Amino acid sequence: MKTVAAIEPLLERNEELARIESALAEARRGRGRFLVLEGSAGIGKTALLTAACTVAADGGMRVLRARGTELERDFAFGVLRQLFEPPLAEASERERDDLLQAAAGVAASLLGLPGAPAANGSPSSSVDPSFAILHGLYWLCANLAAHGPLCLVVDDVHWADAASLRYLVFLLTRLEELEAALVVATRPREAGADAELLAAVTTDPAAEVIRLAPLTRSAVAQLLESRLGEAADPVFVDACLRATGGTPFLVRVLVEALIEGGIAPTAEAAPHVERIGARTVGRSIRLRLRRLPENAGRLARAVAVLERSDLLQAAQLAGLGEIEAAEAAELLTTAGILEPEWPLTFVHPIVRSGIYSELSSAERAQGHRRAARQLAEQPGASGRVAQHLLVSEPADDGWVVERLVEAACAAGKQGAPESEAAFLRRVLAEPPPAGDRSALLLDLGMAESSAGLAGWSEHLREAIDAAPNAEAAGEAAMVLGLALSRAQRFPEAVEILDRASSALDPRDVELGLLLETAAVVAGMYDPVSTPSVALRRAALRERAANDQAAPPELVAAASQISALMNEPAEVCAELATRALQAGGSAPPESTGRPWFLRNMVFATLTLLWAERYAQLRPLLDASIAQARATGDSARLALGLANRGWLGLRRGDLHAAEADARTALAATGLPAPPIYRVINLGVLVRVLLEQGELDEAEETLASQDCEAETGFVTATGLRLARGRLRVAEGRVAEGLDDFLEIGRDLTQAMVTCPSYLPWRSQAALAHLALGDHESAGRLAEEELELARAFGAPRALGVAKRAAGVVAGGERGELLLREAVDAFERGDAGLERARALADLGAMLRRRNRRTEARELLREALDAAHRAGAKPLAEYAETELRATGARPRRVVLTGVDSLTASERRIAELASQHLTNREIAQTLFVTARTVEGHLTSVFRKLQLHSRDELSAVMEREAPIPA
Repeated sequence: MKTVAAIEPLLERNEELARIESALAEARRGRGRFLVLEGSAGIGKTALLTAACTVAADGGMRVLRARGTELERDFAFGVLRQLFEPPLAEASERERDDLLQAAAGVAASLLGLPGAPAANGSPSSSVDPSFAILHGLYWLCANLAAHGPLCLVVDDVHWADAASLRYLVFLLTRLEELEAALVVATRPREAGADAELLAAVTTDPAAEVIRLAPLTRSAVAQLLESRLGEAADPVFVDACLRATGGTPFLVRVLVEALIEGGIAPTAEAAPHVERIGARTVGRSIRLRLRRLPENAGRLARAVAVLERSDLLQAAQLAGLGEIEAAEAAELLTTAGILEPEWPLTFVHPIVRSGIYSELSSAERAQGHRRAARQLAEQPGASGRVAQHLLVSEPADDGWVVERLVEAACAAGKQGAPESEAAFLRRVLAEPPPAGDRSALLLDLGMAESSAGLAGWSEHLREAIDAAPNAEAAGEAAMVLGLALSRAQRFPEAVEILDRASSALDPRDVELGLLLETAAVVAGMYDPVSTPSVALRRAALRERAANDQAAPPELVAAASQISALMNEPAEVCAELATRALQAGGSAPPESTGRPWFLRNMVFATLTLLWAERYAQLRPLLDASIAQARATGDSARLALGLANRGWLGLRRGDLHAAEADARTALAATGLPAPPIYRVINLGVLVRVLLEQGELDEAEETLASQDCEAETGFVTATGLRLARGRLRVAEGRVAEGLDDFLEIGRDLTQAMVTCPSYLPWRSQAALAHLALGDHESAGRLAEEELELARAFGAPRALGVAKRAAGVVAGGERGELLLREAVDAFERGDAGLERARALADLGAMLRRRNRRTEARELLREALDAAHRAGAKPLAEYAETELRATGARPRRVVLTGVDSLTASERRIAELASQHLTNREIAQTLFVTARTVEGHLTSVFRKLQLHSRDELSAVMEREAPIPA
């Protein structure tokens, strides 16, 4: 008969069960719910989870269950594999094809899940697929929920691996729109490397936390009576309560010991309770094991090492035959030590811990090493092999190094840098061959940098120091230089790169040029460092002009230098084009290091500032498509950031908002913070143009401190903040932002107005505050720079500001020229702004008829763009001319919001709701809601009609 693990009714958990039942019912009605069961070890979390699973299954929900384990907390996506591998393995081929459509299939391929489509080659080590995996696994969950209500249950989530925790954080932001419930159990305040991720899960605003209290005196008395067969004396009950603290599992262990000792529940026996209760659970279990045959103890110790195992594996580790092991497992189950189900697991982690703690350190190390070698013979077990090797003692074993390096590579390609770093740290302790140390340190530092773990810069420095030669040190320095730049530690980056360059053989010209290029670029981004690299910057720029065989990385950087120095736009664009044509994606014979993206970064930004929009848009579209196909988070973030900036410059607020929101949804992961800063700057500007000042303020608040770093990369966000302050009527604060940007960019030797027109913004703020002299000076400075640069939009921005500041005949002429420049520069919204300013100027000069025509055109363009404040300004000025414009009611496609329009465009291309949702990183329900609104506004009945409206601008059906 089974004792400790016997199934008993839950005591004093009716209220908790009622809350669980209510949440599951809500989930079945399509309102996803998240429950956290929190309590100390042995408090009854697992029993309550089991009850929740029963309630869910009885309610028609599909239950997927997983459990975190102490041994496997570095096994990348281990918890998620437990959740999703069974339903995929059980699905028919047709069902599996449906579950693994598009994004879900990409994630399944990268993780090697059952039935996953074959991946297109091995993922490059330079590609970070973490977002693609999280996004795809979300869609696997959504697809499962689409087949019927889903209940995801994770026990001991405090031991879940970091990659799985990150997925749960990702899922929670989208769970509400799924027909699914997520129920997790955790111990409170569990320390560990992933404590922040765990806290992000358990403290999510959507979480309904159920804290389990110890049993009361009444419940302890009830449990004693049910197990001992008679009512216990109150004094005896009190003794049991004191000994166990009301923890259900400890009460059951105590009761088992009382039964074994033949102790009756009387007042006189209470002192025995105190004595027995003082024993640890481990001691109680050990006493029980001693009463069993030796084979049972050997199997229990083997399972303690394996944590969970099938019978054959445990038998081999214990040195038992299969039949002997089966008999021993039956005895352990009857004794309440093992669960009565497969795989072999202990009834509670406390039991496993008690047995495991009795093993000497040598026995543990030997057991884990033997377990690793056993598991290595099984296909697909490399992750579990590595878990055992992590807790084994270093022994200078080449086989161990090979297995851990293999596991680290797999974790990196699966977007689990925390696991990759854990394996590599253990490799270095083994240790590896001396000749491999530098490369392993390099990989470790990169993994730690991606995961945001401390120590990455130290390990990358060690990689440089351990490099076998100057060339390898230079390549390692390139990686560290980029990582430091991404962390905005620019002076350190310059110092590291210069040191590596000085140690190179003069004959290694190409690597020397790459190091010089990286150092100059790092120095350019920090105003404090820029003067020290000024001469080198000029030399690099000259080399690009004179050396047609210069590396594409150098030419791409030179294109950006050219633009920021305000050389003519044609010159900048020619350099960018040359770099893109010559460079491809990575340097020749590269090892896939992540700095390969710099070509694309520099060249596309240069084309953006040079206003080569027709050339730039196809490049960005292709890059985004490639990023989606390969799961490359960094490339996706970059492409969306730049395309959003392009949309904003062209006045396409709908497209800019869609890209910015998509990017921000996609880059809360390892993409460099600079991309997030750019996207936030774009989104704040869009919201400002739309008149959504409160939302703009809320959006800005999340990264407000980034705006004040002083780095060149942060000035776009600070300019957006300054414009927001002006729009809020806080003009002096806005002016302070503009002038501070000017000081930073001047020190950084950045003069190009197309990069950031801070002078025109400051001039208009000065004008609003009555300082005409300062306004005029700054406006004229920008106008002179814009003429030298020669890009029409930049020239239009400068002429508009100069015209508003100058007023009179010259002001009118400048505004007219600005309107023409914006027309040439494909900047529709800025053109509408210039028209409104010109109309207002003519109205004040009593040329009302001409003013009305301009203001009507500005009003119409502003409405179509969704620029509410500009439309209100134009309408106010129009009414001041004596006109009585009818309130503009947008109809047709113009009536759609940015999100509605983007979804309508994709639907008109015959994408399904699921495909649209995956493209935009939103939920299917969001798509359904927007399409419902689209069909209502456009008075449509089918997608065929929608295609006609969106593609040919057909009249809206009556």
